[in-house]
Amino acid sequence: MRAETFVRIAHHHVKPLVIRGGLARTFGGLASFLAVLFLLLVLYLLGDGFQHSLDAQASGVLAAAFSITLAAILLYFVIKPRHVQARGIAEKYRSSRICR
Repeated sequence: MRAETFVRIAHHHVKPLVIRGGLARTFGGLASFLAVLFLLLVLYLLGDGFQHSLDAQASGVLAAAFSITLAAILLYFVIKPRHVQARGIAEKYRSSRICR
């Protein structure tokens, strides 16, 4: 075998895939895309409300407020660091491996 093979084998990850993956990495792209879509919907609804202010309905403004809230929640959960939870799971994983 070549020397590079041994180097690659020696540098494997100790953390399990559950810790390295996580929801933010798995669904972060999809959540970001949905957040951008919600923000574009807000721009459309509020722009339409400003253009036709006499004909604007309260439901359009409420839908825009609901959309911007959903976009903010999605962006918060994508950006929010989850290091504390991952550290706790890693400690449980290590302690269970030591006990065996």
